[in-house]
Amino acid sequence: MISSTRAEVKEDFRMLDRIRKVANRIFSVKVVNSKPIAVTLDPPITADPDQKTLLRQIHNELKTHRRELETIRLAATSEVMQDVSKFHRNQVKTLLETLELLATTDVSMSRFGDGEFRLMLLNDFNLRFQKNSPELQEDLRNVFTSNDANLAVGFPQLFRDAHWSGVYQELWPRLVQLTASDRAYACAHVTRPQAFSTLGQRAVDLWRQVWDGKKVAIVTGEGSRFDLIPELFDNLASHEFIYSKPVGAYDDLDRVQALVADSDCELVLIALGPAGGILAHRLAGAGKRALDIGHLSNSYENVFKGAPRPEATAVTTDGEKNS
Repeated sequence: MISSTRAEVKEDFRMLDRIRKVANRIFSVKVVNSKPIAVTLDPPITADPDQKTLLRQIHNELKTHRRELETIRLAATSEVMQDVSKFHRNQVKTLLETLELLATTDVSMSRFGDGEFRLMLLNDFNLRFQKNSPELQEDLRNVFTSNDANLAVGFPQLFRDAHWSGVYQELWPRLVQLTASDRAYACAHVTRPQAFSTLGQRAVDLWRQVWDGKKVAIVTGEGSRFDLIPELFDNLASHEFIYSKPVGAYDDLDRVQALVADSDCELVLIALGPAGGILAHRLAGAGKRALDIGHLSNSYENVFKGAPRPEATAVTTDGEKNS
């Protein structure tokens, strides 16, 4: 059990008060994407030796606190992360294995990340562009527990950082109940920057092999920034766009599915948030190959062109951000 003396608590409050006072004196702040960002120092801290000394003390104190918090985090999540690691080692394909599966077979793919897991398992969780509902939760569970041999269910790559250890600490006891011990899961991060940073040109070649010479339909939200960049997509035989709603796409799936059914495409590529995985599952069940590829183009450009990561780009051309 971790506890603090009254004197230690008072000292922490004194340190926080000193940080606040120094910040108020020297930082110029502007608001970017609704968050305060320190952009300048005015006056320069080098002009005041006392400020320099205080900031060094604050910096050292924060480093110490960070090390202590990291130790606590590792200890608190150790048991859960060992469980997740074992599951991942035994049942989740690697990035390369997943891409080779997609490139050499006709399986469809639905991907799950922390957003889909939280929508599926937490009644009060919503995304900015997708409101939760009992119907959405049920559909996500149906996808995640699907035993359709023509559908690869994507599970996140294993990360042990604060974000993902927190996700699993919160969700794993319920999530593991939905997994099947005899099921092999794809790696959901094949559409993320990790695929290109890890596999380089090999990832590009395998993705291009998936749709080489095929007639493709792209399903995405109206106003989406999804881009058929030539580095990935200039080998399509043809393409058409089918647009859904940029927000709340789950409620539009019946209409979109009907439009896809009327298309003569050979492959459907979907960039539609959590609704995309559900649509891929539906289309696979109807005999149409569909891949939930999310931010694939953004991921390529992040790794090979230094563009912002997918979550830092706008969902639509009017500037709505990913979350």
